Amino acid sequence: MKKNIMLRIIILLFFTIFFASDSFCQVIKTKIIGTSEDKLYVATDENIVINGGKNFGIIKGDILSIFKKDAKPPMDDEIGRCVVVKNEKNTSICNIIKSKIEIGKGDFVILKKLKYSDPKLYPLIYAALNEIVEPYENHRHIRVYIHNIYDEKNNITEFSQMIKEQILDIFSKKERLLLDTSILNEYMGYQDDYFYSDIDSSKQGCIFNLKKKMEQFKIDVVITGYYTVKNDVLMVKLFIVDKNWEDKSVKDFLSAKDYYEKISKIIIPYKPFKEKEFVNYKFILNIKDYLPDLDEQREIIKLESEKEMNFRFKFINSKLKFNRISPSDINVKVNNELITEIHRGDVYEKSFEKGLKRILVSFIPTLYDNELEIISLKKEIKKEILVDLKDENDIYVEIFLDSTYGKESADIKVIRKKIDEKIKLSPVKTVKEKLPTIELYRD
Repeated sequence: MKKNIMLRIIILLFFTIFFASDSFCQVIKTKIIGTSEDKLYVATDENIVINGGKNFGIIKGDILSIFKKDAKPPMDDEIGRCVVVKNEKNTSICNIIKSKIEIGKGDFVILKKLKYSDPKLYPLIYAALNEIVEPYENHRHIRVYIHNIYDEKNNITEFSQMIKEQILDIFSKKERLLLDTSILNEYMGYQDDYFYSDIDSSKQGCIFNLKKKMEQFKIDVVITGYYTVKNDVLMVKLFIVDKNWEDKSVKDFLSAKDYYEKISKIIIPYKPFKEKEFVNYKFILNIKDYLPDLDEQREIIKLESEKEMNFRFKFINSKLKFNRISPSDINVKVNNELITEIHRGDVYEKSFEKGLKRILVSFIPTLYDNELEIISLKKEIKKEILVDLKDENDIYVEIFLDSTYGKESADIKVIRKKIDEKIKLSPVKTVKEKLPTIELYRD
């Protein structure tokens, strides 16, 4: 019995030590070999140099933990943290962003070595990763959309998918990158729509339109690419479209023999890409406030108090007063997209895909004492229309909200502003019974 218990204890200890060691082996200790101005000790906001860089997959913006030279597993006595500000082949410069005690040469930082499953593709993908992060501030998160990779005939092959999966896998290990693989899929064509194959240059017209969509969907960087095979030489090229900085590309040459089966297997064959067409809408929001005199104010208080006890309490049993009724909780929607940036009196422009659009506006009449909001009335004023605009030039959507008590209304007019002419609209049938009435319009 005692022998069995001892055996279990030994086995348990073995696995505990093994897995603890294995866990620690996932990270690398890199020594601090230099400090700002060669100081003996440094602290927060000063720099250190470590003997690890691109050889370990470090990139600008990586945050590393700092330990004393005699620290041992389980490594729970961190003395500080630093962020990589520059990476070289075998060294990196880091800025200390947190320190509990002084830090000096001989102390070390711990980092996770960047793992990958295909050593031949890794140098190219890591080069693209470095190009993406280089222009950005160390603390800045970067939203990256990873598009498709194609062969020279714009097919998606098994090798194409493999490259994309490798990019996703490696990029996902960097916390400062926020990845997406679908948000621009309907709007992006093939890589040769944006870049020339024979020269390192982009097609500025198409790139400009792409960057407008990147702005709309808050994407910083798009990565796409293609590969060619000539004799046994496999050339893979990745394109980097940066909304905020210059566009770049990286390429590498491999042996086609290593990927022959994947190259020859087409997953999604080429088919012409129909680019979506867009129209710019210019919105103008006009508001009519209602300024009742004292007799009207008393009448409104009386009428609303009969409808709602809370209203009566606010005005009859307190010294509250109001002198203005204005729209609040204003909603402007095009299809299901809420337009939040539109402001009273301003012209707001936004691009939408051409075709039928449902425009909805709504507001709640609210009582104010000068600028102080007092109470909202228990009613929502709405207007909804369908429009099908195909004209891209000088189209304005004028929204008018009237908060006159008892005559509250919302209206939407679609006009061609340049010639100051209202677009001719003819109403068609309304929707089913028992549903809110929706006015339908056509050009």
